[in-house]
Amino acid sequence: MTALPLIRTPAADDVSSPVADEPVALLQLDLTDPVEAASAVYRQVRRGRRVVAVACGGAEAPARLVEALDAIGVGAIRPAPGDALLGAGVAIVAGSNSTPELSPAAPGRPLRVALAGCGVVGGGVLPRLLADPRFEVVGVLVRGPAKARDVAIPSGLALSDPAALLAREPDVVVEAISDASTGLALIRAALSRGVHVVSANKQAIGGDLPGLTALADNAGARLLYSASVGGGAPLIETVRRAAAQGEIVRIEAVLNGTCNFILNRLAEGGAFDDALTAARDAGFAEADPSADLSGLDAAAKLAILAHEGLGRPLRIEAVSRQTLSADAVLPAGRVRQIARLDVASGRTGVAFEAVDGDALFAALPDEANALRVTLADDRTFTAAGRGAGRRPTAESVRADLEDLIELQ
Repeated sequence: MTALPLIRTPAADDVSSPVADEPVALLQLDLTDPVEAASAVYRQVRRGRRVVAVACGGAEAPARLVEALDAIGVGAIRPAPGDALLGAGVAIVAGSNSTPELSPAAPGRPLRVALAGCGVVGGGVLPRLLADPRFEVVGVLVRGPAKARDVAIPSGLALSDPAALLAREPDVVVEAISDASTGLALIRAALSRGVHVVSANKQAIGGDLPGLTALADNAGARLLYSASVGGGAPLIETVRRAAAQGEIVRIEAVLNGTCNFILNRLAEGGAFDDALTAARDAGFAEADPSADLSGLDAAAKLAILAHEGLGRPLRIEAVSRQTLSADAVLPAGRVRQIARLDVASGRTGVAFEAVDGDALFAALPDEANALRVTLADDRTFTAAGRGAGRRPTAESVRADLEDLIELQ
């Protein structure tokens, strides 16, 4: 697939939409592999760019791209003839029936990747890495190497000892462990050796982000963690763009897909236990959902966003939290678990709030996450997308690895 040059369009009058002054990425895409084509679009979206995607490969190519983008939570439109292409978001137009000629890949040594965890996230990352010649998987850390999984680990790669994983001398560790303490220890060990880390572990990252950042800087390693907040929704990138434009005074967000899924089911009259079971079956809730339901997951993610937007630490323990349970008393109306940080008052919290009339939060489907960042001059930056699930989170991990390759 090929990307055409970027062009910049004039700023719009609506200051509530800062992306109107962002570049537009023009992509010519080969739809023989819709997953890879969607990845190319996703990387531009998370950089805050509007995208015009030319889908090549037959009459069904645009529809295949729409479907692949939806799987990772990226919305797209197919403008009718005569409609403007350069609106907000992603516009898809049909290209030639033949696929575009690709430039030969530049030769180079593949990036040696050690994958820690092969569950929901790791199991989504592994097949993509194995199929991409730019990466060489040198080991996969799992609790039980002999355990049957829905994603096969090639012979000789499964390990149960973190030290043995690092002994295989990876260039980067992809950390997708569900346990915070184990993940944090591995991240520290990797960074201290100068090994890059890509992490989806919000509890590990949120618990000591300033310390981990300092450790990475001192060792000459890179720490990337976009997948730790928002799954496939570019929430961290949105906060970074907002901070680059002015002083952030407020962050408010729906950060937990499990709670959002359950709250939607409760609003439909369902029972709490049935909703939780459905969330597990859909792959959004862990076997132990206590971090999600207690607000700890959202608090950890809020701590990461605070670090990105304000440049100062926020202790997870300092964030007040409400718990979602069968006995919880919820406000009337459409309810969301809202994580808030207000700079003026210094108040932070994760609470259940009625959001009727709030266009960003009220209509969020199931596992979706959303974010609103407000600047001192009242401009707002927003983002939304799939905040949980294998495909969206694995896509965010993959995008971090792509960024790492570019930084080499």
